[in-house]
Amino acid sequence: MDNKVWSQIKRGLKVTVDYIVSLIIFGVFSSIIFSLFKENIETGITIFSVIIFLIMFAMMYTNMSDIAFREKRPQYNINPPPYKGFIYGVIGTLPILLVQLVYYVVSVPEELLTLKRRVLQAFTAPLYWLAKLISHDEWAYHAVLLVIPVIAGLGYMAGYYGFYITKKLKIFEKLKKKQNVNKGEKIKHK
Repeated sequence: MDNKVWSQIKRGLKVTVDYIVSLIIFGVFSSIIFSLFKENIETGITIFSVIIFLIMFAMMYTNMSDIAFREKRPQYNINPPPYKGFIYGVIGTLPILLVQLVYYVVSVPEELLTLKRRVLQAFTAPLYWLAKLISHDEWAYHAVLLVIPVIAGLGYMAGYYGFYITKKLKIFEKLKKKQNVNKGEKIKHK
């Protein structure tokens, strides 16, 4: 691990990859949503968008946390600032924004304007629910991309400061206690 510009760009592009993976997941499973919510597709897509957002959040957060944990190690001699994840988030958001800006470059006949807007909505699928919450205008689909650097920054800061949500929520401790109780019951029965 080094501190070269190209290495930092590659680490920032991990955010883009996480976004694309969540888009693929959305695309693969959206047909199920269409069939389940035949009467009210918009509600189904909004709910599914929240679920995909949570998956995307988890991927970005853990990747950035892991990167911060590794960059902070003394053997790499990087000495990163705690806000570096926000920079990685901006680097990862730029390719997504550039693809979205193609929306304004491409001109289509008037009868295909709805399809053009649907393509923009599909490309913003993990953040669709937030864009819908903010506004129904095109600018909202671009503005919601600001959430991505925030997620990356929070994940990086978590890794930098050693904050782990699972430890704070004590999720694994509860599971271990259940397993220990179950093992104790098995031993008593023998």
